[in-house]
Amino acid sequence: MRAGTLSSRPVPNNPRDRLLDVALELFATRGYQAIGLRDLASPLGLHAGSLYAHIENKQCLLFELIEGALSDLLADTKRRMRGARTHRDRLHRFVHAFVAFNLAEKHRLLLVTREFINLTDEQKQEINHLKTSYAALLNTIIAAECGEKGCISKRTGLITEAVIGMLYGQSQWRSIELTEQNLTDTLTKFVIGIITCDKDTALRA
Repeated sequence: MRAGTLSSRPVPNNPRDRLLDVALELFATRGYQAIGLRDLASPLGLHAGSLYAHIENKQCLLFELIEGALSDLLADTKRRMRGARTHRDRLHRFVHAFVAFNLAEKHRLLLVTREFINLTDEQKQEINHLKTSYAALLNTIIAAECGEKGCISKRTGLITEAVIGMLYGQSQWRSIELTEQNLTDTLTKFVIGIITCDKDTALRA
């Protein structure tokens, strides 16, 4: 799993991996639109034109970084959820996977949330497929918490979107510092609160 900043891991020897690390750092800290090929090539001691030996174009480089981030988040979430015995445990593990990824890979997650708009329509479609697969994991957990069987309701889908939005929003917190475990527990309680509130509302309707 690729690290969130250049300073947090040894510099790789492979030129393409070094390019990915440089692009991640620059896209996250300065913004995709502000970075040109010369900015990417300079830290590597290359000319801008030399980059085409490693990438098709800058946009494809951004897509690779975003696709890799979401693929890793999805794989790690599935891995952490293995062995869970209850719906609540699965929910806690799902949240923990996101928290752990955000803490270790903040720059990668930032590209997912901020730079998605700079992809082509075809690239966005591929990324949305990964987002749908990720949401499906949570959908199943929330449906079980709500006592739904078979077809998942529109209500559960809305809760799933709200929870994922909250998790991504948490990655932008600036003034609150919690340990990984405390943050996981707090966010899990928030999610349970959303589900419980919705269930109570549904019963009164």
